[in-house]
Amino acid sequence: MSKQKKRIYCNPDICPYCLYIGEGDSLCEELNEIVLADWEPTEYFMGQECPYINKDKNI
Repeated sequence: MSKQKKRIYCNPDICPYCLYIGEGDSLCEELNEIVLADWEPTEYFMGQECPYINKDKNI
């Protein structure tokens, strides 16, 4: 049996840092950058600095 990784992504329903601001755009409140623009990922989408991905690393 293999372990399956939990999928995480920029989603205001899952990530506490992601804020939907309308018209398909979402803002990362920690980075203060747009992570989704018109439902398309930007350069900041799930990047190395993503606080949600790194939350366990910062403990």
